This record gives sequence, C-alpha cells and structure tokens, in this order.
Amino acid sequence: MPTKTAKRNSPFEIAREALGHVGKFQTPPTPSVYEVWYRYVEGVDDIIANLSHAVEDVNAVSVDMLEQLHKQYCVHIEDTNTDLSENLASEMTSLQSILESQMNAGKQLGSELDEACVTLQETPATAQSIAECAQKMLTSSNTMQDQIRNLQTQLQASQSKVEALQTELNESRAAVMTDPLTNLGNRRHFDLHIRQSLLLARTESRYSFLLLVDLDHFKHINDTFGHDCGDKVIMYVASQLTHLCPDSPISRLGGDEFAIILRSDDYAEATDTAAEIRQYFASTPLKLSGSGEDLGKIELSIGGARLRKNDDGQSWFVRADKLLYQAKNAGRNSVMLEHSR
Repeated sequence: MPTKTAKRNSPFEIAREALGHVGKFQTPPTPSVYEVWYRYVEGVDDIIANLSHAVEDVNAVSVDMLEQLHKQYCVHIEDTNTDLSENLASEMTSLQSILESQMNAGKQLGSELDEACVTLQETPATAQSIAECAQKMLTSSNTMQDQIRNLQTQLQASQSKVEALQTELNESRAAVMTDPLTNLGNRRHFDLHIRQSLLLARTESRYSFLLLVDLDHFKHINDTFGHDCGDKVIMYVASQLTHLCPDSPISRLGGDEFAIILRSDDYAEATDTAAEIRQYFASTPLKLSGSGEDLGKIELSIGGARLRKNDDGQSWFVRADKLLYQAKNAGRNSVMLEHSR
C-alpha cells in the first residue's frame, strides 16, 4: 500500500528533490513531467496515491504514467468546467429568449385576429371591408408562420448546442474522477462516494460497508514478469471487481489497492461478497498472453468496516485499513470484517 512522502515547506527543497526523481527514474525534464514530480514531493495526495507504489515498490516510473497523471491532476480541469458551465448558462439564456420570442409572436397574432373580429362586428360588413379584413389576417398569419419557422430553426440549433455542451461538461467532470489505467474511480471518486455514504446515513439512516482490497505479493509479479504485466494484472482485477460488484462504487486508491462501498450494512451480506471476491481470484489461474507462461492465481486480502453513527470519512477508512492489515498479518489471502455496530 502506498505511503505518503513527507511534505516540505521550502520550494527550493521540493524542486531539488523533484529534479532528483527526474534523474533517478530517467524521465525527461519536460514541464509536465517535472510538475508531476514536484507535486509528488510537495505531497499532493492524489498523485502520491497513484505514484508511490511505482516509486517505492516497483522502482520504475514510465513517462506515459507521468503524462497521464499530469492530465488528470495538474491540468486545471476546474477552469475548463467553469468555462463550459458559463457557455451552457449563456446558451440556456439564449434558448429562453427564443421561447419568449415565439410566445410573443403568438400573442401578437392573437391580438391582430381579435382586432379583425372586433372591426367586423362594429362596422357594417361590406364585400370590401370583409376582403380587407381577410387580407390583413392572411398577412398576419403569413408573417407569423415566417417567424415561427425562423424561431424553430434557432431553437433546434440552440438545443443541439445545449446538448453538446452538457455532454462535454459531463465528460469533463467524469474524467477528473477516473483512474487512467483501470477506468475505475480514482481518489476523488472515492472521496465523493464516502461523502454520499455519510449523507445517506445521516438523512435516511442507510448505512454502508467499506471494503479495502489489496493484492498480496504484487511486487513479486512486477519483479518476475515485468511492469507491463503488473499493469495488466491491475486492469484485470479492476474489470473483475466491476463484474463481481456491479452496483457498488469501486475506486482504485493507488498501486494495487482498491475500495468498494457496499450500500448495505448487513454483516452476512458483506461477508459473502468479500468471500466471493477473494475466492474468485484465488481459484482462477492466469497465464501470460502471448507466451502462455503460468502467472499463477491472484491472492488478495480484504478488510471491511461498517459505517457507524459517529463516523466521519477518516475514522471509517482507518478502521477498514486496520482490518486490512489484520488480514495481511493473518497470512494474507483472507478476509477480516468487523461485526459490531
């Protein structure tokens, strides 16, 4: 499991150590690569969670990994979201204006028709007056139809733009919460669902179980079969966790550690789910694609804690983390869940 680097106060010390990482891992000192190393040394939690395993356990960091982390955590997604939100708000205002114009055009036609009816009722009807009134109504109707056609064209264009902006905004928000390797949620995604769980407990008395899942002997896989194989194992585990827990928020906390939030506080149900996850991987042998070399079975340890009334996100996570370590200390490939409420 990743450990945090010590946070430093001196920008000079941070910069010097960041350059040290550039040299140690032979990564090019481009602005994006250097910024990731700087943020890592500075102590940015999201970058530490995703990078510390490669730095401390695997002892190998790829440029692609650094570039992905830069896109995810260093590019100011919030600025992009702000711009998109402002554009969306502007387009919605334009859409409202078009609808109001169409309503006003309809009211105007109605007024002109009423005026024509009053004229016919109050003055002696002659062939000429009837013809003039009919011509006036026909002209008003044609004008109205032209206005409606123009407004409908504007309305369709504006609606299309609103839909495109909404899609872009949703994709941008999703990207900032997605782990680039596994497409699971990242640390921000995890924090969001922790807050949602606390809210559900407080407002609806709906409590959850937090399962922390950590691969056993993952360093051995990287050392024996290479880092590319290690990444594939992480992706495989992520895909199977999604299959085994389709209705639960799943996040990669960094390295080979995952978090699953079960929307249930039933101990038996949580135990069955955790046992099924452990058993599935322990009973499924893997082979390397291409060579067919036997990779063995993936063993993992799971610790789980039930959310309590007096919990905050930190206390809930700490209890689950302690149980995960108990599962590790019990010989690994095991499950430890708390029973008490």
